Amino acid sequence: MGKKISSEYLRRAALHYLNRYSASEDSLRRVLKRKVERRAREAEEDPHEYYDLIEPVVAFCREHSFIDDLRFAKSKIRSGTVKGKSRSRIKLELSAKGVSGEHIQTAFDDEEHDDQRAAISYAKRRRLGPWRTKPKEERRDKELSSLVRAGFPYSLSQKIVDMTLEEAEDIIYAAVP
Repeated sequence: MGKKISSEYLRRAALHYLNRYSASEDSLRRVLKRKVERRAREAEEDPHEYYDLIEPVVAFCREHSFIDDLRFAKSKIRSGTVKGKSRSRIKLELSAKGVSGEHIQTAFDDEEHDDQRAAISYAKRRRLGPWRTKPKEERRDKELSSLVRAGFPYSLSQKIVDMTLEEAEDIIYAAVP
């Protein structure tokens, strides 16, 4: 027989999870729901009896600023820009994490996301455009396709693929305003 599910157990589990990972409210709910289901299955009980314990734990974490969807969204925008993720890709990922459209829009208004800089970071990581290893004529269409699939506009993708290494480095290493 497994251990008993209680609000104290869920609170400790939430704090332990948030100590290791950044999460949105919805992500935390899903994690706690999985924990309840696993514990209930071990104890051969119905997990639905314990779902009402999850929301007070999420509220506790929100009240004590352990979770904040706006802060989470801003963080994902900053890291996404550095990793070379497009605005549309970041929006999709935040929506999948359960962040509201209002929080996403506010975060984009507050944070600087430069699609051009992100596209150059993506191209550098994937060895496209100025960083290509094969002749441009052989790879141009594939590189354009890769950038467009990553969520960058076609016109920007063309610009990146045709850029020289010096132009790309000037943009990527320029001081952020």
